[in-house]
Amino acid sequence: MDEKTIKEYLNRCSKCGGCMAACPLFAETQMEPLVARGKLFLIKNYLDGNLDLSKKMMELMSLCLLCKACTDQCPNSIPVDQLVLSIRQEIAQHKGISFVKKNIFQHFLQNNGRLNIAAKMANLYQRSGLQWLVRKSGILGLLGRDLAKKEKLLPEMAKVPFRAQVPKLISVSNPQMRVAYYTGCVTNYVFPQTGHAVLEILRNHSLEVVIPEQWCCGIPALASGDEGSTVELAKKNIKAFQEAGVDYIITDCASCGSMLHEYADLIGSGDAHFFADKVVDLSQFLAEVVDFTPGDKEIGCVVTYHDPCHLNRGQGVREAPRKLLKSLPGVIFKEMKEADRCCGAAGSFNLTYYDLANKVGHRKVCNIKDTGANVVTTECPSCIMQIRHLIELEQIPVEVTHLAELISKSYGGVS
Repeated sequence: MDEKTIKEYLNRCSKCGGCMAACPLFAETQMEPLVARGKLFLIKNYLDGNLDLSKKMMELMSLCLLCKACTDQCPNSIPVDQLVLSIRQEIAQHKGISFVKKNIFQHFLQNNGRLNIAAKMANLYQRSGLQWLVRKSGILGLLGRDLAKKEKLLPEMAKVPFRAQVPKLISVSNPQMRVAYYTGCVTNYVFPQTGHAVLEILRNHSLEVVIPEQWCCGIPALASGDEGSTVELAKKNIKAFQEAGVDYIITDCASCGSMLHEYADLIGSGDAHFFADKVVDLSQFLAEVVDFTPGDKEIGCVVTYHDPCHLNRGQGVREAPRKLLKSLPGVIFKEMKEADRCCGAAGSFNLTYYDLANKVGHRKVCNIKDTGANVVTTECPSCIMQIRHLIELEQIPVEVTHLAELISKSYGGVS
């Protein structure tokens, strides 16, 4: 976004304060610089030359969930998240990004071989007893503030990545169409059961599935201001899925899906637009593209649904998952209050601002508990990890699962 466009959006702000009611961070802190109105004021003063990119300014720009709730509430439809991302890019260009992030974005996310090795090392750390020893010793508490708490956010890594467990082409007799499956990093390395559930659903709808070589969607890099790495990842994914020759590209992750749609604006080429137009969320695909037919196995649970920010506000998908849930045999659906309110995960926000993220998430947990549901489902692996962590902290007997896994149970699949 160029400076002229940014200033045009900034001038739209009527300073009404309506964003305060929508911002999860303001609700917990009551700090004006954390709400959209405050951030727009800071950005305007930076562009006018009244502020520089100080340490405090950089911290305030990082204190945003990018949940789009303020934009949704704004009477002038100001894309606050995009403006914050623009300033983060400015910060990255002038101040650089951390050594650790630079290596992750440029040397791991763009190299699947290295990423596979890192995932194996994490799995070894967990399964060898080293994780138990580290936690028991208390050494993490000596190394840094909240490090012991943050380490507990590390999910159990898959012994074998999902894409290494399945063939690149899953054929069926008389396929209705040919689709590609974008697995994303978390399904691939953490939740392979979600991937198997997605394949079970697609097979039951007579779809031929291609799983091409693929890379991170780029949203971690973009959220940190590294647009260059995001562009490189986008180009790799566009080329790989172009060669697959498919009708649709299915995603099971709200954040990935939202990012893949943004390739059109990010790259701007005809190929990027062609790619983005084929991307569709799993629930939307099932509810609106194919004739969805659930299995006949009774699931038997009371379910509530959490709207991921990047699916509800990012892609405009709200009714599709609810329609699917209500059609499943033996499922009683209970709508939770503030179902579309951010859970506090926001990519790596819960790692950087652990306590604040948990305060945001506590409100989500209370709303889940109030429904009386014994299962909460969603379509974002990051949200699943965050909500599970909070559920465990508060010792609430609620299962947290991906929508695909719940649907798969109706076919007698993933349990």
